[in-house]
Amino acid sequence: MKKSFTLIELIVVIAIIAILAAIIAPNAFRAIEKAKITKAIGDMKAIKTAALTYYADNRRFPCNKVGGWGKDPGFVAPITATTCWPDELWNLNGGTQTCANCIDGPTWDGPYLETWPAKNPWDNNYVSWYPTKGYNWGYTTWILPDGSFCWPGAMTALMNNAGQIPYESLKKIDFALDDGNLSSGNIWGPYDFSGDPLKPDALLQIIDCVQ
Repeated sequence: MKKSFTLIELIVVIAIIAILAAIIAPNAFRAIEKAKITKAIGDMKAIKTAALTYYADNRRFPCNKVGGWGKDPGFVAPITATTCWPDELWNLNGGTQTCANCIDGPTWDGPYLETWPAKNPWDNNYVSWYPTKGYNWGYTTWILPDGSFCWPGAMTALMNNAGQIPYESLKKIDFALDDGNLSSGNIWGPYDFSGDPLKPDALLQIIDCVQ
């Protein structure tokens, strides 16, 4: 006679596999999410260091989206007349949209970053109203600790694609870089588009106040 499994044996094996899967799967997902958070923190720290080094060399920060939405603003390669993207350019000398004062000159001593992190760790080709799903360089209005306003505040934005990044992950990034409160400090998530406080549209990291 052929030796075969009984129905009871098969049920026991399936039950054991199900129990193991129930134990292992959550830990695996937590490890993956932790790796994404660590990567995002590393990206934002690297951009901040690059920005401050760039400023030390050039006595200014790169202009607003000078390389384009989600593109290198001049940390990896210098901005030239050919690579300057004027569509949403904000010029530090008066706010006019021109490349004239945003081209990198002889004081540029980069690269300040090895590569520009165009995609955030949660990017899965989610389509939203944002032209990019990664990191943007630009400027924003920032409320200083004393209640006064900083305009412009040089910043990098981790784009969230209307809630694609888990809210708890955003808070952990904020805690590692700032105060853990997504409504205050140098790191915060604005709700300008979705209007949902549990789904920030972007996580802003203020680099410095440009006055």
